[in-house]
Amino acid sequence: MLRLSDVTHGYGPARSRTMVLDRVSLSMSSGEMWALTGSSGSGKSTLLNLIGLLDRAQEGEIELAGQRVSGLDAYEAAKVRNRLIGFVFQSFHLLPRLTAWENVALPLVHRAVGRRERRDAAMAQLERVGLADRIHHRPDELSGGQRQRVAIARALITQPRLLLADEPTGNLDSESGGRVMELLRDINLRNGVSILMVTHDENLAGTCDHRVVMRDGRIVSSVER
Repeated sequence: MLRLSDVTHGYGPARSRTMVLDRVSLSMSSGEMWALTGSSGSGKSTLLNLIGLLDRAQEGEIELAGQRVSGLDAYEAAKVRNRLIGFVFQSFHLLPRLTAWENVALPLVHRAVGRRERRDAAMAQLERVGLADRIHHRPDELSGGQRQRVAIARALITQPRLLLADEPTGNLDSESGGRVMELLRDINLRNGVSILMVTHDENLAGTCDHRVVMRDGRIVSSVER
């Protein structure tokens, strides 16, 4: 599903560049759930952004579903991202003026899907994450856990093959975080969606199929459960 070979990335001019990732390589099979851990500044979020094609690696190769994507231009990268990848963020990124179903349906707007079809698809995803009774609620009318479930429904509406989650339980209490984690695992097992999750939570990392530990821009440990 995902293969990285000697991915290197930094910021600033070449002579004084600050290296964030240094020759990172990994290979993740379809249907697996991985945890990416490490201290702040170790390169986890940068790596997730490169895999998600939100940024372009300066060196090395990235393959998604057998396709080399590290050299794509912005337009082609956007097409691959919309077709293969879903995102879940710590801060939800829901639009405050839109209802739950409207937030979930947003990715389908970019696919020129009609309003009725978007609404039906969004309602199906909200039912899937246990929020069928919250479709007309706006984000400020939902709890943190409910907002994250809306965000997960939005990530799933394009039927991605890879879900990238950056601290998906970071802003939640332990009970809500546990429910979100159960939902992610259920999506992984029932639908075969590959999940790569950045987390500081040792307990959550321990439930994943594979755990990768990063330090100073390098992978220092990669352990299968």
